[in-house]
Amino acid sequence: MKQTQSLYPHKTTAALRSSLVLFSLISNPIIVRLALLFWKFLRFFRIPIHPLVGFTGYDQFCAGENVASCGPTLDRMLLHGVSSVLDYAHEHAQTEKDFAHNTAVILKTISAAEPEKKQHFAVVKPSAIGLFSLFEDKSVNKPLTLAQQRAWESISDRFQTLTQAAQANGIVLMVDAEESWIQPAVNELLIPLLRKYNKKRVVLAVTIQLYLKDNDLHYKELLADAATHQYRLGVKLVRGAYLEKERERAHSLAIEAPVCATKAQTDSQFRKALEMGLEACHTHLCIVATHNEADVACCLTYCQENQIPLAQTNLWFSQLYGMRDFISFSLAAKGANVFKYVPFGPVAQAVPYLIRRALENSSMKAQTARERSMIKEELIRRRANA
Repeated sequence: MKQTQSLYPHKTTAALRSSLVLFSLISNPIIVRLALLFWKFLRFFRIPIHPLVGFTGYDQFCAGENVASCGPTLDRMLLHGVSSVLDYAHEHAQTEKDFAHNTAVILKTISAAEPEKKQHFAVVKPSAIGLFSLFEDKSVNKPLTLAQQRAWESISDRFQTLTQAAQANGIVLMVDAEESWIQPAVNELLIPLLRKYNKKRVVLAVTIQLYLKDNDLHYKELLADAATHQYRLGVKLVRGAYLEKERERAHSLAIEAPVCATKAQTDSQFRKALEMGLEACHTHLCIVATHNEADVACCLTYCQENQIPLAQTNLWFSQLYGMRDFISFSLAAKGANVFKYVPFGPVAQAVPYLIRRALENSSMKAQTARERSMIKEELIRRRANA
């Protein structure tokens, strides 16, 4: 069927052309690797990157340098039924000063979220508010020094502060998942908060990475814990974004990789978790965070067969800002709840995130080709309707 409705209603034709060029470039792994080497060169010699912002992909994948500057982008998407969550692009922070600053910025994103405008979410990465190495030590039950114990208590306090702010503002605070080997420590902090704050509604939501072996069973355990302790569980279902890093670490330590051996195994786990989430969405929050069209189709079919309305308040779909817009806006047009993950922050600080997006796109050739194909189709549609 000929597409007559725009799947990129928030973008100008000039912006779409720029997106097409960018996706064409990052579909080439050699170009991406050269860009990574160039970034390392700039960083080593402390050459300012800001003058080169147009060549970084920043405008494609990030909405601005601070909360206020993101406003116009969020408003444009909301006009077409797509909500947003602001994601401060500063992971693996190193100092107490950074942790305090990041917490303050995340508090601003919580304050900026407006439930009456369908802005229901905020997000935090654990490594933005606590030292990564401390999460590592805690995850393997390594004895902490007195200074480390105080630092751990500070991390706990920051999570508590952010969760309380989300509760007061009537929104959901999502906690992103990062590398698998720090997750035990993260869980130690989050489970008590789930039991405390999610009694009446979902205030805190956790992320479940389904490329990790048997993590669908972890979801089942969380659902059982919610039933036992009588709270409402909030989860964001993702495949995971650290596949190469997980395998490289396992290889260097001569241990079994924690990730599934094949994409088919990951797909199977994701579908099992998706079905659990849909079955439980009358009580518990399920955020389907996927760029996979087959996942979306599976979800839509399940909802239709089981009479679950797409506007069900406990069911949301999510994609990254600047990617898979045709999925996001087509879902919104069907009446589904959709939000974009919208990274923001200073250009130099956001580069690690941009590199990860570029590497992801260069390694997923089919999805990047599909992205280019849909943009071309939209440009042709616009010319025909001009």
